[in-house]
Amino acid sequence: MTEVVDVPQDKHRVLIGRGGEVRRGLETQFKVLIDIPHQGSGQTGVKIIGQSADIEKAKAHIQSLVKEQQGETIQVPRALHHAVSNNGQFFRKLKSDHQVTVDHAGHAIPPKPAVATGSSRANGGALPLITDDAEATADAHSWNVVEHTSAEDGDIPWVLRGSADNLEKAKKAIEAAIFQAKNQNATGYLILPDPKTYRYVIGQGGSKVNSIRKQSGCKITVPRDQAKGEAIEVVGTKEGVEKAKDLILAAVKEGLGRSRAPREPRD
Repeated sequence: MTEVVDVPQDKHRVLIGRGGEVRRGLETQFKVLIDIPHQGSGQTGVKIIGQSADIEKAKAHIQSLVKEQQGETIQVPRALHHAVSNNGQFFRKLKSDHQVTVDHAGHAIPPKPAVATGSSRANGGALPLITDDAEATADAHSWNVVEHTSAEDGDIPWVLRGSADNLEKAKKAIEAAIFQAKNQNATGYLILPDPKTYRYVIGQGGSKVNSIRKQSGCKITVPRDQAKGEAIEVVGTKEGVEKAKDLILAAVKEGLGRSRAPREPRD
């Protein structure tokens, strides 16, 4: 037998899964064949082929899956989109923590705010010099703060999909992130003279940078390839980024002090 179940086209991907794994799993579990219309066809009818009893079980399961993946839309100011999404990290966190996915209903993503010339390398692009003096190396740095400006007006829709309970949790997380982004109006760019000292900023298992984030209330991104002279990026309030910079320099000074301290001879 064949039965057709009406499923909104934007929910078809819930039944397909990555590489078709969800559909294959349903076919195996319920001993049926499932025919889902091609994307863009405009058709909503999903065909279920098999024995009558198996079709009823598969149909009930599909309807429950679709119901769980209901959508809700939050309007996010376009000027704050990138600050909230944090280069996609926030979307990944929503998916891992709350099993909620985000799309923008076909709306174009706002362009990233332009970074002022010289922001990644302050003082005309000159990098601080490395010296043999541990004290001088710890204090040497290139630092520039850029205040955020955006010409973007209006909102961009964030369409959330997940279970009702998880949608509520995701909405609260987004609202908190928007509130935080409104107050994070500055970005600081810090370059240290010796790329090897960046490890002191990160600490074991990220412990040091996480501590600095909490103390300063800032987002801190340490570049992966420091050898290219890329800056540590600090996003927060003007007061927060200055505090984060001081904490970072203190962490470097502490790390250099430990590494250059004479080791006690073993017995």
